[in-house]
Amino acid sequence: MYLRKSLYAAVLFGMSLPVFAQGIVLNNEDIRTDLNWLNQQGVIQISTSTWPMSGDEIQRALSQAKITNNTQQKVIDSIQNALKADNQTAKLGLFAETDLKNIPQAFGDNQKAQYVGSLEVNGGGANWDAKLRVNGEKDPQIDNGHDVNVEGSYIAGKLWNQWLIAGQIPTYWGPGHDGSLIRGDASRPVYGFTAQRAEQKAFESKWLSWIGPWQYQAFAGRLDDYKAVPDANLIGLRLTAQPLPYLELGASRTFQIDGQGQPGSAKAYWNAFVGKDNECADITCTGEGNASNQLAGFDARLNLQSLLNVPASFYAQYVGEDEAGLLPAKKMYLAGVDYSTSFKNMPVQLYAEWADTTTNGNVSGISYNHHIYKDGYYQHGFPLGHAMGGDGEMVSVGGDIRFDVMNRLSGRAIYAKVNQSSAKFGDNQINFAFPENDKIKALDLTWTHYIKPTIPLKINGWVSDSDVHGNDAGASVGVEIPLDKAVFGY
Repeated sequence: MYLRKSLYAAVLFGMSLPVFAQGIVLNNEDIRTDLNWLNQQGVIQISTSTWPMSGDEIQRALSQAKITNNTQQKVIDSIQNALKADNQTAKLGLFAETDLKNIPQAFGDNQKAQYVGSLEVNGGGANWDAKLRVNGEKDPQIDNGHDVNVEGSYIAGKLWNQWLIAGQIPTYWGPGHDGSLIRGDASRPVYGFTAQRAEQKAFESKWLSWIGPWQYQAFAGRLDDYKAVPDANLIGLRLTAQPLPYLELGASRTFQIDGQGQPGSAKAYWNAFVGKDNECADITCTGEGNASNQLAGFDARLNLQSLLNVPASFYAQYVGEDEAGLLPAKKMYLAGVDYSTSFKNMPVQLYAEWADTTTNGNVSGISYNHHIYKDGYYQHGFPLGHAMGGDGEMVSVGGDIRFDVMNRLSGRAIYAKVNQSSAKFGDNQINFAFPENDKIKALDLTWTHYIKPTIPLKINGWVSDSDVHGNDAGASVGVEIPLDKAVFGY
């Protein structure tokens, strides 16, 4: 029986894994969902908590997949088609929505305006990858003062299993489905440089191999139009490891530093890096001993498939402003559970998640705020952490079902209390996403119809109820059309 299953897997896998250049994989909800489903079915083992991901690592995990049925093969085919669609030589993108959606943004939502047209050109090889994406926008949700931008563009090179990336690409750190407390993608991407491993293989040394598959991602960039401290920089580092097949651990930290009027010396950066950055607590305290606005925290995911043969996971994250006793203080929390199964050969994933960006459970106006960086932990007024911003609480339940090769449905229901402190710094509004204390209930659904396996047409609809703004509803449609020969065949 085992031999028949192995031969079946080998034949299917050999038929369905074309080789093509795919260096950097930007935030993509469908790919993340499918990878998590395979993880929880015991088909692959891969970390999906650090984005962007390396295409090398995805292909490595898929090449070692333990396929036992046709449903699992369909999910692998779905991932490969998504990667192929992302890697078309040239694409034309069109997006329009009836109204701006005023609910916390979902992972991978890169549309920051009501109307968007884009032209994308891709190139790459074994050791390099490049994407040029030019976006034209009308009626922006996040106003950056420009009608045209190059968000989603980058150039990357690989050296000794390290990807070095320069560009304006989204980042996401953590196990949460609907948000990360420390680095989410609800704001526009930050210009900068990123370094990470291409493949997450374990150390070969017997002294270090116990760490298991591991990854790091280091980032340094400049915040755009940060008025409180012009030319402020954002620095970040994330480490993940899987010391046991069923356990992933992560540690992340970021800090805002430098900029006009703030120390930018090597000592200031060193103090921030090692955590010597709280020499005094008074709001007038500045200088090299208190040069940055820091956040740090830990996260974990427990996969019950490897432990108990149950296709479910528990995950949690906590992040703190400042530091006490060498650990994050003034903490925010996130926790959730997800479950992957199949129904009549249709892959299904369900999840429930809770997030709290108050300070140790209290509404204090501290989370994502700072006495020097008075625009807070935001860019253009939209959070660099969780999509709801500081002093919020959110419960969400959601899921995804793939009906067939041509159709999938995903959605979530949300209840959120946002900006409970009506946070400002003096007269300075910092949370433009949710500027008022409000309660929001929403249902957010997306139907994806594949015109071809590599051409998804996404139709999104939502209804919401806000205590401040009343009822709202809307819909959007988006498609990216290949401009090369892939239009005529696949």
